[in-house]
Amino acid sequence: MRAVVYEGPFKVSVQDVPRPKIEHPDDIIVKVTTTCICGSDLHMYEGRTAAQPGIIFGHENMGIVDEIGSAVTLLKKGDRVVMPFNVACGRCSNCEEGKSAFCTYVNPGFAGGAYGYVAMGPYPGGQA
Repeated sequence: MRAVVYEGPFKVSVQDVPRPKIEHPDDIIVKVTTTCICGSDLHMYEGRTAAQPGIIFGHENMGIVDEIGSAVTLLKKGDRVVMPFNVACGRCSNCEEGKSAFCTYVNPGFAGGAYGYVAMGPYPGGQA
């Protein structure tokens, strides 16, 4: 799989990276068909964050569900999806109150998690 990888301020490259794997029963893997670059990506690209070389950019994506975990019930392989940037568990009190951007489970020590953005958890981005 190919992805846009940050190498340092003003330097990115397209690299081969490992294909993701289902790690939890409620995971899904999406084949990204469309992604964009937003202002947050530019902050990292320009070196205005604590981003370290190796982070995969991208947190606004669309794609096709390629694989589902055993506990996934609302999606099936082949479904088209639009993904917001935030990562959430769906079960903590914030998620149950509809405040999934402030999930307390996915990024311990910080209320909220996101993929493809520095300090928002260990989740690679979607520009892949």
